Amino acid sequence: MITIDVDAEVAKVTAYLNKKQAWGYGFIRYSIYRKMIVHITGYTKLYFIRKIFLKMIELNLFIKQKTTKRSYMYKYRNPNKVKVENKSITISF
Repeated sequence: MITIDVDAEVAKVTAYLNKKQAWGYGFIRYSIYRKMIVHITGYTKLYFIRKIFLKMIELNLFIKQKTTKRSYMYKYRNPNKVKVENKSITISF
């Protein structure tokens, strides 16, 4: 039985996506990311590929957008982008 180190594979895939600046691709389907993961890792079993992708979603590496056809599109997050929170405070006298 083959086992994989999911964390090591996620690190490999994220390094590749950072190198290719995948955040510039915009929102794309899971099937495109699946093909990339197959290319990067060399695994062909869909179970392993899905496990890697779900771990990446769990680590909040993707922005998820629902489409009109009840499916999702994913965008890789830019790791260099500064996270800014906008909070408004209302003061009344």
